[in-house]
Parts: sequence; structure tokens; C-alpha cells
Amino acid sequence: MVQSIGKLYMGARGSLPFEDASQAGAVIGTITASGQSVSVSAAACNGAVFAWWGTFSGISLAFEACYEVSLTTWVAISALPAAGGSPVTSVSSLASANAYEIYAPGALAVRARATAFTSGTMNIRAIPVAMMQDMAPALSGGTLSAIGAASSGSGALATVARLASAAASVNATVAKASAGRLYKIYGYNAATTVRYLKLYNKATAPTVGTDAPVVTIALTPSREFDIDLGLIGHYFSTGIAYALTTGAADADTGALTAADVVGLGLWVA
Repeated sequence: MVQSIGKLYMGARGSLPFEDASQAGAVIGTITASGQSVSVSAAACNGAVFAWWGTFSGISLAFEACYEVSLTTWVAISALPAAGGSPVTSVSSLASANAYEIYAPGALAVRARATAFTSGTMNIRAIPVAMMQDMAPALSGGTLSAIGAASSGSGALATVARLASAAASVNATVAKASAGRLYKIYGYNAATTVRYLKLYNKATAPTVGTDAPVVTIALTPSREFDIDLGLIGHYFSTGIAYALTTGAADADTGALTAADVVGLGLWVA
């Protein structure tokens, strides 16, 4: 049975979600105005899948979880597109069917809430599911590692590619010289201006300024950065390489000053 959630009603133009007997615990509801939401109990599971369809446009959704029994305080939570991609806490300008997976251990309920609406009716089906739980990190020989999915789909041990302190260069480096997944990036930008971390799909050190990065990440000055790519991570079909520059453009080759970035770690598998 779905836990009774008093906050499920979505307003005069929406429908009250009801239990879908075709799948245990599933809930079906609709979004027809901004502010409406569809919620499902997660008390007996550790996540949920939200799938939507219908004829609609200009709908934006925020993914949220609630951890307290009164079910009044909701916080943003990451969701992964079922088709693959990076985790997000919201999606914008929706106009077609899609599905997202939320991993929320400890949450009593999760929901999708409309933050913008243009027209139509979005039908949402929310299904509570039991997902594979995180494995505890392992500390071996002073190196932090964690269990993650392998790049080819089998189990593998994620390792940390480290850069203790950036050199006075672009620091072109290979983190993994074969196909793999990147799960997390952590470090500190000690410079007083923005520095840029560029990731490349290469099994060799990138030729900075010539090779096109997969993504360029701006590192806020005088602040740590902690980028979590979720349980699935981001897949690199050839290899995982990176560089650090002073400019954002793909062609930029601006070298860092020594120790601009320190404590850089990339969790790869």
C-alpha cells in the first residue's frame, strides 16, 4: 500500500494522484498548472521512477524528497534520465514523454513538482523502486576508492587519479587510458580568478588548444569544487583525460600559475 500523503492534492485544475493497481505502490496523477505535484511514498524503498506522457508544452519540473514524518519539508534531489546522462535536480521546457530515476535512501516520499507551465496535460506515473545501494568506501594503502559500475557494465573498483598541485602549465594529463566512467571530481581553486577544468575523450594527454573538450568546467576562485556525477557517472568511449587553463575557449592555451589548483582528484573506473 502507498503511504497516505496528505500533501498530494495538486489544486483545482489538477487531479488527486491515486494508487495504480497494475504495479505495487505506483501512483498516477496529472500536471495542469504550475505548483502542482505528483508524490509517491518511498518509505519501503530507496528510490522511484517518474515517467510522463501526454500533450503539453512549456512544463518545468523540480525533483524533491521529504525526510520528515509531517511531509511538509521538501528538499531538492538529483534524478537521472532513464535514457542516460548526467544527474539533474530539475528539467525545463518539457514537451514530450520521458522518464527519470531518483535514488533517495532514507526519504519517506519523493515528488515531481511543476515550477512552470504553458499548456496541456502531463500525465505522470510514479513507481517506488528498490535500487542497488551504495557500497561503503574502502581505504586501502592510503588510497580512497569506491565501488562503482564498470565502463562496460560489469562491476569494477573506482580509482582516484590525483594531481596534488598544478604545475605552471596546462597540466595535460590522462586519468584513464581506456574507455571508462567518471564519477566524481574534487579539488580546490587557490587562484583569485576563475580557472577552467577541461575534460577530453582521449586515451592520451590532450593537445590543449587543438583537441575539443567534452566539457569545460569553470572553477570558482578561492573555493573548493565537488562535482558528483551520480551512480551512473559519465561515460568516455576512448579514455578520460583533462587539462587546466586560464581561459574558457576550446582554443585557449593559457597556462596556470603553479599551485593555482590543488588537491585535484578524479574518481574513474
